[in-house]
Amino acid sequence: HRLPNRLHFFELNSSMFCSAFTPSIYHFHAEKPVFRKPRFRVCSSTSSGNDRFKLEYTPWLIVGLGNPGNKYHGTRHNVGFEMVDKLARKEGVLMNTIQSKALIGIGITSLAFASFGLEHNKADDFSGLCMISTGAIEEVPILLAKPQTYMNFSGESVGSLAAHYQVPLRHILLIYDEMALPNGVLRLQPKGGQGYHNGVKSVMGHLDGRRNFPRLSIGIGNPPGNMDMKAFLLQKFSPSERKQIDEGLEQGSEAVRTLVLNGFNQGISRFNLVQKYKFHKV
Repeated sequence: HRLPNRLHFFELNSSMFCSAFTPSIYHFHAEKPVFRKPRFRVCSSTSSGNDRFKLEYTPWLIVGLGNPGNKYHGTRHNVGFEMVDKLARKEGVLMNTIQSKALIGIGITSLAFASFGLEHNKADDFSGLCMISTGAIEEVPILLAKPQTYMNFSGESVGSLAAHYQVPLRHILLIYDEMALPNGVLRLQPKGGQGYHNGVKSVMGHLDGRRNFPRLSIGIGNPPGNMDMKAFLLQKFSPSERKQIDEGLEQGSEAVRTLVLNGFNQGISRFNLVQKYKFHKV
C-alpha cells in the first residue's frame, strides 16, 4: 500500500530527519513522557515509479554544559563539555559546526545515511564553516552540542536547537557538573530540578519551564573549607581527581549509549547503583 504523501523531510547540511512539518518554535506536549526504545518511523517516497520506504529513529539532542575558551578547558565547570567530546570521539562525530550559538556535531549511521539517499554538498554547510561528518550510536541519529554562550545562557542554544529539530523533551539529554555528588560519581535521571546550577536554570527557562527531560550529572564535589564557590568551579582537577573524572567519563559514555538505545531500563538502574557506591570501602 502506498502511504499518503503528506510527510516530508527537512534537511540541514548532511542530516535529514522525517517530520510532518518544518518547525519554527518549540511545541510541548502536556502528557507525561514515556521512555521507550527508539522506534522506526516510516516516510513515503517513490523512486523510478516504485514505492520506497525510509526508516528512521527519533533523533537525540545531547548537550554538555560548560564555558567556551581555552582558559576554561579542564575545569570542574566544564565536565559537561568533556562528556560530549568523549561521546564524539567514541561515535565518530566531528564537532565542527556552529548553529544556534553552539558547537555541534551531527551523527547518523552510514546505513541510515545511505537509506536517506543523502549526498553531502559543502555549499549546504552552515556559513561555509566546514563539512559535517557522519557517525552514530548504532542506528539512532544523534546531535551533540556544546553551547558557546557561556554557562548562564546555555538555554539560548538548547531551546533553539530543540525547536529547530523538533526533538521531544524525552530525547533531550543535558550533561553538567554537580557539586552535590562526590568527584567522579555520576547520576542519570529521567527528570529533575535546577538545583543551584545556573546553566540548568537557563535551559529549563528556554524549555518552557519544563523539567521532564533526562540529565546526566557528573560529580565534582564541594569546595574545601571556606574556598569561594566560583573559584572552585573554575579550578582544574588535581591528578587524583582527574583520574576519577576520566573513569567517570568512560562509564558515563556507556550509560548514554544504553539510554539512547534502550531508554531508562534496568541497565541504567544498575549504573546509578554502581555509581552511588563505587567509592565506598567495604
